[in-house]
Amino acid sequence: MADHIPDKESALSEEQPELEFFEAMAWPVPLSFAGAIAGMRFEQGDVLYRDRRAYDALDGKIPTGLSAIQVMLPQRSTRGAVSDASGDRRLANWQSEVTLELIDLGSGRSQTRVLSQGKLAMALFSGDEAWLDPQREEPPLPRSGRELQQGLAQSVAAFDRPAMARAGSRFIMVVDLASDASRTKAVGVEEALLAAGRVERIDLFPAEAGVEDASTFHPSLVIRGLVLPGRTAEEVLPILRGCLYGGGRGGATEVAEGEAAPDRFSIGRHGILENLD
Repeated sequence: MADHIPDKESALSEEQPELEFFEAMAWPVPLSFAGAIAGMRFEQGDVLYRDRRAYDALDGKIPTGLSAIQVMLPQRSTRGAVSDASGDRRLANWQSEVTLELIDLGSGRSQTRVLSQGKLAMALFSGDEAWLDPQREEPPLPRSGRELQQGLAQSVAAFDRPAMARAGSRFIMVVDLASDASRTKAVGVEEALLAAGRVERIDLFPAEAGVEDASTFHPSLVIRGLVLPGRTAEEVLPILRGCLYGGGRGGATEVAEGEAAPDRFSIGRHGILENLD
């Protein structure tokens, strides 16, 4: 996403579409930066504002206190190709160098700093601008959705609140809002379930779900509970198998004539499916 920083006395009069933001980040980072967040790499031309007001059309003089970060380097690449990068690629990007300008929009003054992508991300995630100090120690890479999935059982109790309980069944899964693949998978699951009946969605951040060491996870991660009133887990399982299982039956394993090919699908690799009393 490339923006132009307005001059102090200018106004942006053109109407802009309403933006959506990552809710768990202290800085208002628009969802349009999902590729940068997933790949752990901001690039030349990216502009982030400390206040949501700055993303809207500014009428007249810029309000006091608005500030921005504009990324000068690295040069822009085909970021979509790394938006769902492997853990090693994310770590390499997290530790790589970024050159940015810290800009006071009201005065027009700016400072150029060179630091790591990880420090920039931590400033955006936490709101602690001390992370923009090049001399500060490097932050650890946030824990991934795969790691959150491993402890998913810790979140079940959070979905047992009376207001959330329903007769029927529910499916609990991890969704990375910054990952194209994760969002696509989540949409596919919900659409498949909706085609066969009512679905009630509940999203909780790791801290809300009572996950241990929740602050160590990436802030784009949510735990999604899909409540399926009136349908048992046994009725829902074939639907989930149909949209989640890409391996077919049997794979490359030889099967004796007359025997049924084994079903290798495991719902536990994707989430928790259970009946509700």
